Formats: sequence, structure tokens, C-alpha cells
Amino acid sequence: MENSEQPNQKKSNNLFFMILSGVLTLVSLFLAYQLYNQKTLTEIVTVEKEKVESDYTGVKADLEEVQKLYEGLQTNNKQLQSELDTRREEIEELGVQLEKYKGDAAMVRKLQKELVTIRNLIKSYLHEIDSLHIVNQGLKDTNLIVNQSLMAEKGKTEQLSTEKKNLTDKLDVAAKLTAYQLFADAVKMKGEAKEITTTRAGRADKIRACFTLSANRVAKQGEKIIYMKITSPGGQVLVNGTDDSNSFTANGQKQSFSAKKAVEYEGSAKEVCMGFIKKEEFAKGKYKVEIFADGVSIGDAEMELK
Repeated sequence: MENSEQPNQKKSNNLFFMILSGVLTLVSLFLAYQLYNQKTLTEIVTVEKEKVESDYTGVKADLEEVQKLYEGLQTNNKQLQSELDTRREEIEELGVQLEKYKGDAAMVRKLQKELVTIRNLIKSYLHEIDSLHIVNQGLKDTNLIVNQSLMAEKGKTEQLSTEKKNLTDKLDVAAKLTAYQLFADAVKMKGEAKEITTTRAGRADKIRACFTLSANRVAKQGEKIIYMKITSPGGQVLVNGTDDSNSFTANGQKQSFSAKKAVEYEGSAKEVCMGFIKKEEFAKGKYKVEIFADGVSIGDAEMELK
């Protein structure tokens, strides 16, 4: 019996070791498979991590390039500048999001797509700014041409004005009348028509002036008012009154006159005499007599009463 049990016992032990060996083999194979999978997974994770880091680095470099491009974008167009400011804020926010999710592959790819959109916008803005610059430069060139034309026309106008003024001045000079052969004296009146020349202040009743108006075909013809202004030795103007009816304007100033006379002037030489009848005794001394026409002095003379 004992001999028959020993072979059975031996068989049982062999079977156990075979089963144990099989189990250990399976376990070894399972562990080897797990190790292989773990290694493969680790490699995959490493590759993905490296790719995410590479994508992040690329997106960050692109972002920095876009930021530099935007820093150079400037325009005087308010609407376009407002859009640029908005895009700049978006770029800054994209940079914040990139740093926050730099380990998230999906988010990095999403931010990369947004950056591509912004880059395309930059191209359109650059084109628009260049177009505006070209238009503005064209306007500046046009304005320059217009301003040069205006300056040229202004110069011509000023030249014409100067020439016109010079011509007017020449005409004014040419049209000026002259009282030549002018003399002044004092007379004693005998009746209504007879006058006797005197140099005595006590005998004089009137101071008179006679002269010839020069011939002038340029001067305006028609009625002319001739004024005589007599200044006494004391410096006073001899007048018939002190109101405005006894004053006139000459050389741009209001002055008093001693006598006036209306004459019909036809462009040819014309003899004129006019006088001032005393209101009181004439003073002894020198008198100055001035003749005016057309608002300017046309002659003067002096006389003396003793």
C-alpha cells in the first residue's frame, strides 16, 4: 500500500508544481505585459507632453511677434485706432490664457487658432493703414499744389494791387491841379467895383489872391470848389464863422477856410481871383495864403502888411 501511495503522491506533487509553474509563468507574462503597456503609455505621455510644450513655445513666439507688429500699428483714423485698441486687448488676454493653460493641449491649439485669426487681421489693418497713408499723402501733395497755386495767385494779386495803387497814385499826381502865377495882396475898396492895392494894414479892406488853374486833361472836369486859407501873423486862420459851414477837409484833416469859390473847370487853364473881406482891422505882419482844390494844397504865397 505504501508503495502504491508514493507514486500517487509524487504525481500530485508534480502536478502542483506544474500548475504553480504555469501560474507563475502567467503572472510573469501579465507583469511583463503591464510593464510594456506602462512603458508605452509613459512614452506616449512624454511625446504628448513634449508636443504640448513645443506647441506652447511656438504659440508664445508667434504671440510675441504679433505683439511687436501691433506696437508698430498707429493711425490718425479714430475708428481704425479704436479697432486696434480692441485687438490689442484681445492679444493681451490671449497671452494670459496661454500662460494659464500652457499644459492643456486642447486649449493651446484653440489659442493657436485665435492667434492665426488675429495675425490675419493685422495684415488687413496694415493694408488699410497703408491705403490711408497713400490717400493722406495724396491729399498732402494736392494741398501743397493748391497752396502753391494760391500763393502764386496771391503774389499775382498783390502785384496787381501794387501796380494798381502805383497807377492810381500816378493818376492822382497827374490829375492834380496847380495854382501857378499865384500872388496875394491887400486892397482898399472904392465903391463896389474899384479896388486899390495897398500895403498898409490900416487902409486894407480885403486880402485877395489871384492865380491860374493849370490845364490838365487827366483831371476830372466840371464844377470844382476852390478854398482859400489865410493865416494871420498871430497864427490864426481868418474866417467868417466858426461852424462846420466854414470848414473843409484837406490832406485827411478838417480845416477852416477864409473863402471859397465854385468854378467850372473844363481841363484848360483858368484864371481865378478870390478874397476875404475884413471883419476887424488887419494886423501888421506877414500873412500866409494857401489855395486848395480836390482836398489837397495846390499853391501858396505870402504877403506883408505894414
